[in-house]
Amino acid sequence: MDKLRFGLFAIGCIFVGVASAAFGQSGPNYEISYPERQYAITVSSLRDLDFQNFTVFWYRNGKREPTAHLENGNFTRRDETVGGEYVTLDLVKVVGQYAVIDVSWRNCGGSCSESGLVQVFKLQSAHPTVVEQINYGRHAAGCGATFDGASGILTVTGRSSEPSPNCCPKSLDVMTFEWDGKQLVFKAGRRDALPEP
Repeated sequence: MDKLRFGLFAIGCIFVGVASAAFGQSGPNYEISYPERQYAITVSSLRDLDFQNFTVFWYRNGKREPTAHLENGNFTRRDETVGGEYVTLDLVKVVGQYAVIDVSWRNCGGSCSESGLVQVFKLQSAHPTVVEQINYGRHAAGCGATFDGASGILTVTGRSSEPSPNCCPKSLDVMTFEWDGKQLVFKAGRRDALPEP
């Protein structure tokens, strides 16, 4: 029995060591949620939806918070006292009955911060419905998302969560999600160090 406990302990230590080597003290920097939020409009196919001129809602803690009314794939809200909000649609892929989008959501005040928002849409009773959302850090060069409809692989490159000044990221997390027929599921990731400035 003691040998079994020791063996399980050793395997656990090896697993933790591999995870720490890949991601340092923290895991990959993303949050995933399943809002199941339906739009009022109806369409016969997600291909009929004009995502370039569309309202994107960001869902946090089950609530609809920031809203961006895209026009030609962009949205800007300027505030002379605190900066502004800038949203850009970077990815739209429609595959079968699902669509995947990625937006860059930048907020500026004393300084700027940028997040990425991947959303998965499905038609439910002809209504476009956000069924999944992946939020990740985008405040670094080289961040963004790609989706391969043939393989069902979403690759997200985001700023790592390691402590570093806003201006100077140290590394990026490259994360792979795979479509399982209903949703995107995290499969693998790695942390790539950025060159010193």
